[in-house]
Amino acid sequence: MKMSIVKYIIAISTGIFLRSTISLHSYSGENNPPMYGDFEAQRHWQEVTVNLPIKDWYENSTDNDLLYWGLDYPPLTAYHSFIIGHFAKYINESYVALHTSRGITTDDHKFFMRNSVLMSDILIYIPAMLLICHVIFSKLLKMNKEKSESFYWLFVLIALCYPGQLLIDNGHFQYNNMSLGLAALAISVILLDKRIIGAILFVLSLNYKQMELYHAVPFFCYLLSNSFVESDSHRRHSFVGSVVRLFKLGIIVAITFVIIWTPWLFSMSSFLQVLHRIFPIYRGVFEDKVSNVWCIVNVFMKIKDNFTNEEMAKICLGCTATALVPSAVNLLFNPKKKQFLYALINSSLAFFLFSFQVHEKSILIVAIPVILIFPLEPFMSFWFLQVSTFSMIPLLVKDGLITAYIGLSGMFFLMTKIIIDNTRSKKQENLNFLQILWNINFNKSRKWIEILFTGCYVLSTIVQLGLFLGNFYISPPEHLPFLHSLLISAFSCCHFLFFLFYFNIKQLLLN
Repeated sequence: MKMSIVKYIIAISTGIFLRSTISLHSYSGENNPPMYGDFEAQRHWQEVTVNLPIKDWYENSTDNDLLYWGLDYPPLTAYHSFIIGHFAKYINESYVALHTSRGITTDDHKFFMRNSVLMSDILIYIPAMLLICHVIFSKLLKMNKEKSESFYWLFVLIALCYPGQLLIDNGHFQYNNMSLGLAALAISVILLDKRIIGAILFVLSLNYKQMELYHAVPFFCYLLSNSFVESDSHRRHSFVGSVVRLFKLGIIVAITFVIIWTPWLFSMSSFLQVLHRIFPIYRGVFEDKVSNVWCIVNVFMKIKDNFTNEEMAKICLGCTATALVPSAVNLLFNPKKKQFLYALINSSLAFFLFSFQVHEKSILIVAIPVILIFPLEPFMSFWFLQVSTFSMIPLLVKDGLITAYIGLSGMFFLMTKIIIDNTRSKKQENLNFLQILWNINFNKSRKWIEILFTGCYVLSTIVQLGLFLGNFYISPPEHLPFLHSLLISAFSCCHFLFFLFYFNIKQLLLN
C-alpha cells in the first residue's frame, strides 16, 4: 500500500513538473499586438466578467468590444473566468483593469496566469485521469494490478503526461483541462453505473466548452439505452421502471442546464446572443490549417467560392451525422461499457474530421478517450497520440514551442519504451519494443497483422520526421507559402481517417 502511494506521488509530481517546465516557454500571441493571442483572450475574459454585469458578458458595447476577443464559450467558461478574475483583482487590480489591462506582459501576471492553469490541472484534470485509470484497469477490465503493475503505471503516466494536452494548456495557453477533466470524471462515474452524477458532470463539461458535443452522441445513446437495458448484462428493466429512469435523467439534465443558463433565460435576445457567440457560423468552415477533411477538400475546390457558410454548415452536419451512424447505432442496441469507450473515440473523430469550424486543438477531445482504451489498444493508442501531437506542429511553430514539442515527444516515447521493456516476460525476450506494445494486452494476434501495422507505423514515423525537418530547412515556393502546414495537415488527416475506420471496426466487432 505504501509503495502504491509513493508511485502515485511520483506520477503526479512528474505531471506537475512537466507542466511547470512547459509554462516557462512562450505562449500564444506573446509580444504580438494588437490582438496578441489565446493568452490575452483568456485574460480579457477575466477583465470583462469582473468589471461588467453578467447580462453584458456576451453583448457588444463600448466596454466589451466583441471584435477584441469577445466571449465565445458557454457560461461555465465565463463563470470560471469570473472566479480567476477576482483572484487576479485581489492580487493586483492592474491584471484585469477595464481597457488599460489589454496586452499586459508583466512577469508577475504571466506567473499568475500560468499558475491558474496549473491549479486547474491539480484540482480537476489530474484527479480525473487518476480516477479513470483506476476504474478502467481495475473495475472495467478487472486486470490484476499486482501482476500487471508496470503496465498500470505506464497507463497512469500516459494519461498524465500526454504531450498534446501539456503543450496546448501549459504552453499555448488554454483551460482545456477543465472540460476534459469534467468529461473524464463523467466517463468514470458512468462506468461505475452512477448515471445521474455522470450526466450532471457531462453537462458541466459541455457547458464549459461547446466542443464537448464531440462526445455527446455516445453519452446520449448509452444513457438512453441503459435506461431500458442494464449495461453489459443485457438484463431488461420493466417498461414503467425504464420510463421513470429516463424521466429522472431528463429532468436532472434539464435542471442542470437551467441553473447554468439562468442569467440569460429571462430575455430571448440575450439567450440567442449567447448561442450566436457559441456557434459562430459567420467565421466559416475553418480558419487556420487543420487536419480535417474540409481543409484538404479546399485545396481542390475553394469552399468559400462555391458555398455560403449556411450551406456549408448543413453539408458538415450531414457528413458528420453519416459518419456517426455506425458507432451510434451499435452503442444504442449494444450498450456495453467497452463499446461506450470506443464510441467516444468514433464520435469525436467524426466531429473533428467533418464538422463545421474545427480548430487544430480540438484533436485533444479525441485524444482523451484514446488514452482510456490504452489497456485494450496499446499500439494503436500510442500511434494515435503521437500523430495527434504532430498534427499541431503549425500551431506550435507559431507559438515558439517546438523545443518543448521535441523534448516532450522524446520523453513520451522513451518513458513508454522503458516501462514496456521492464514488463518483458520470458516468452517475449526475443520481441522488440513495437512487438511487445502489440502484445502488452496479452491478446493473441496474427503475425501478418503485427508486421503490417508495425511497418506502417515505422513508415509513418519516418514521414513525420521528414515533414518536420522540411518545415525548418526547406523553403516553400513563393506562391505556396503554407505548403508545409498543408502537408502536415493532409498527412495527419489521412491518419485520422484510418483511425476512424479502424476504431469503428473494432467497436462493431466487440462481443
